Amino acid sequence: MSASLLPPQRILDAEQAERRFAVSADVGYPYRDFAREQEIRLYATGLTVDGDLALEPPPGIDWNPCNMIVAGDLTVDGDLSMSSYGGGCFLLVTGDLRARNVFVDGEPNVVVRGDLTASNGVFGHGNYGILVVCGRTTARIVINTSGFNMVFAEDPQAFVMGHPNRQNFASDIDDDLELEDVLATDLLDHGGANFAAIRAALVAGRSILRPGISSDAS
Repeated sequence: MSASLLPPQRILDAEQAERRFAVSADVGYPYRDFAREQEIRLYATGLTVDGDLALEPPPGIDWNPCNMIVAGDLTVDGDLSMSSYGGGCFLLVTGDLRARNVFVDGEPNVVVRGDLTASNGVFGHGNYGILVVCGRTTARIVINTSGFNMVFAEDPQAFVMGHPNRQNFASDIDDDLELEDVLATDLLDHGGANFAAIRAALVAGRSILRPGISSDAS
């Protein structure tokens, strides 16, 4: 399901969003500077989605034209995807976020003020984007690549792969290993990580780790 197919929502202006939800307390993206170009959609009583939820730019456009606030819990029965490549956007969940997988690609700011629970994986990829979780995080695997940033109030209950300069928690990969050293070999392309293949494996519920890499989350 895309954002355009979601149930009706209220549109807030930037000052209403800031006054009611203190968005900039957790969202670094200067959303008020782009209020004329981006809607701020409010789901005032939480949101439950049957299937996948894709918060992505329209075909042929890099920039995501909307921001979203979910006042309460966001529950996605399938996978949550959010992306933007030509400018930022944000998703703010004031309660808990639950999904099978959470994919954030490019430059979005995703903030969960409650707990984040992914039955499989959390995958952040691309420069300048950030995922902030103010409660607990539970998943099988958490991975951040290519300059994506993650900030968690508590160390995730998950197997974690990511660069130490881009996250505020320890990785479960030994310091002398690279991502390519622990990924399943079919997820490599000419020796480097194939990010589309990693995502496809997570969607399929497959382990992305090479045999012999041991973790409870794998």
